[in-house]
Amino acid sequence: MYSNLKVLLAFLIMGTSLAKLNIVTTTTDIAWLAARIGKENVQVNSLLSGPENPHFVEALPSFIHKVASADIFCVVGLELESAWASKVQKRSGNSRIQVGGKGYCDASKEVEVLDKLEVAVDRSMGDVHSAGNPHYHLAPSYLIMAGKSILNSLIENDPNNKSVYKENFSKLALELSSLKESEIKKLSLRSNLKFMEYHKEFTYFLKDYQLSNAGSIEEISGVPPSAARILKVINIIKKEKVNIILATDSAPEKVLKKLVETTGVKIIKSPLSLIDYLSKDAYKKMQDGLIDQILEVK
Repeated sequence: MYSNLKVLLAFLIMGTSLAKLNIVTTTTDIAWLAARIGKENVQVNSLLSGPENPHFVEALPSFIHKVASADIFCVVGLELESAWASKVQKRSGNSRIQVGGKGYCDASKEVEVLDKLEVAVDRSMGDVHSAGNPHYHLAPSYLIMAGKSILNSLIENDPNNKSVYKENFSKLALELSSLKESEIKKLSLRSNLKFMEYHKEFTYFLKDYQLSNAGSIEEISGVPPSAARILKVINIIKKEKVNIILATDSAPEKVLKKLVETTGVKIIKSPLSLIDYLSKDAYKKMQDGLIDQILEVK
């Protein structure tokens, strides 16, 4: 009888030590980060699949179901998902992953945030974030910062694997830094290029790669530009000799087409988020794809 209890206890201890942290993220980019840092010690699922605009998502029952059993719930932060993620948290009934809980992870906590607003925000200002620009993931240096936030959360929830997580993070940080340096060398051949962005989704990207940014097409964030704004943008493109407008798939084709027809500016589109987030090389492929499009512009 006693020996049977010892065997049972051993199995229970083994099962606990082998149990993977169940991590649920809002976006695929954060899921990729968590998977690369946690590796075999984590199970990662993203609520979004990649093509969606994370500003405009509903709190689906499937999201609530996934979050209900999560050990860690990790968000991009900076109010990107605030319209729906908070509903998912509350309706999940999972006290662990509520804001302030041990299982709540805000990936933006370690990020050096751009575009912070010092004024009061209201809806007339459009889709703005008073805490700062949440689209940091397209820039390798800033993604490393977000990775530090995830690392801290993993260590807090699974201290026994602290050294493993720290080693994984260090290797990933080196990998992303090397990727950035490699891409900068490519871009040095086209240092004369000037850019605009449709929505402020590429601000961190342009800063990280030391590229000239003449501003955004939108005057009110998240709201298609008016005829007067388009005319003003046309003048900016001509005056500043802007070569490229960066946009994601959610940017309105009608507006982009008008700018191309009147100025000859080139449009480069990129997915906002990773699609195959479980692939080790997904982020490099995304960066290479975007940089290669830039280098092809005459």
